[in-house]
Amino acid sequence: MTNLWMIWIWLIIIATFHLSEFFLAWCFHRDNLSWESTLFSWPYVVMLLLAIGEFWIESHYLSVLKQPLVSAFGIGLCIFGELIRKSAMVTASYSFTHKIAEHHHPGHRLTTHGIYRFSRHPGYFGWFWWATGAQLMLSNPLSTLVAAIAAWRFFAERIPYEEERLHQFFGKTYAAYRLSTPTRLPFIP
Repeated sequence: MTNLWMIWIWLIIIATFHLSEFFLAWCFHRDNLSWESTLFSWPYVVMLLLAIGEFWIESHYLSVLKQPLVSAFGIGLCIFGELIRKSAMVTASYSFTHKIAEHHHPGHRLTTHGIYRFSRHPGYFGWFWWATGAQLMLSNPLSTLVAAIAAWRFFAERIPYEEERLHQFFGKTYAAYRLSTPTRLPFIP
């Protein structure tokens, strides 16, 4: 597969992810729909631009790094992560939001069935592997490392804060769920 084809496949995977995020936000949270529902942020856009830059430089000067098997594995990780994340969004439906709830709303339910039996935070788990796979599919060693570390650090900070809120909202029920179900993110229990 030529490098030009790989960048087009990568762009399609990026676009599909963000359009599906927006679509599911539209399905479950039309009243709160905004540009943020696409999950684009300036740091993320910078990461995408760096990935394209690394891909271009390495394609021209270090083409030996661009391996079809690595790209295929990255595509597989993207599909895996996307399926896990979207399964989490559909399973939790109205309880899945892009922002951490600061107050318990009457319709907010603790989701522990479906994909949530496998992971306490399947949306984060899926996104972590999708983001890592998106860099691997370009065979970008530097961007893969940066994306994995940045995603991990983001979730290492976000999950404890979110879990404080969930414990506040759901008490012993959440405490028991937390003990019985791991995050499945590397080094985040």
